[in-house]
Amino acid sequence: MTGKTNKSIERKQEILRVAQKLFNIKGFQETSINDIMKTVGAAKGVFYYYFETKDQVLDTLVEQNINEIVDGMVQVVSNPDLNATQKLKYMLREEFRVSTSRNDFNNHLHNIKNVDMHQRIMVSMVEKIAPIFSQVVKQGVLEGTFKTEYPLEVCEIVIAGVHFISDLGIFHLSREQYIKRIKASEEIIEKALGVEEGSFNFLSEMLKETPDRIMDAKAIKEHYDEI
Repeated sequence: MTGKTNKSIERKQEILRVAQKLFNIKGFQETSINDIMKTVGAAKGVFYYYFETKDQVLDTLVEQNINEIVDGMVQVVSNPDLNATQKLKYMLREEFRVSTSRNDFNNHLHNIKNVDMHQRIMVSMVEKIAPIFSQVVKQGVLEGTFKTEYPLEVCEIVIAGVHFISDLGIFHLSREQYIKRIKASEEIIEKALGVEEGSFNFLSEMLKETPDRIMDAKAIKEHYDEI
């Protein structure tokens, strides 16, 4: 029974991996269930054993993407030995780590032009991640480090705004342009939280360790073409 269960899980994950590849290359709307299952090498009926619709596949991919980020953040939030500033830095680094992990490509659902992916990821981030950040901001307010009367709303606006303006699937940016937007985001976050200038400059510093191909949409497509 365990063997059958493992095979079932593996087949479901295979469908998800193939769907992610095709969504990134062709776009969500242009990818059919037939396309997915033809690439998987299984009958269309197998798809409906695991998923009701193509939309459910996309929602599952987005959920997996967000949940990995959330899991890392929750551990940081519950750490009693860290102050609010330390927690925010760890959380932002964790988000950045996840976004550039899995061989640099596999986690970049948001790096290819695809309206459906962009919208769902953005909504999920605001709904699931902003509340976690707001807990830390509230802690910072109590500690006297941050100054804002709207912790949740500030986090929602910053997360939505920063992720949209730095989304390489929407904007074709050079590395220099991308870094400038991140630096501008640092300034916005500092002003929104009422902290000293330079408090969040570690964000742009992390980009120095990021391979150029992470910010190259063409390279991402070529990578998927080879899979």
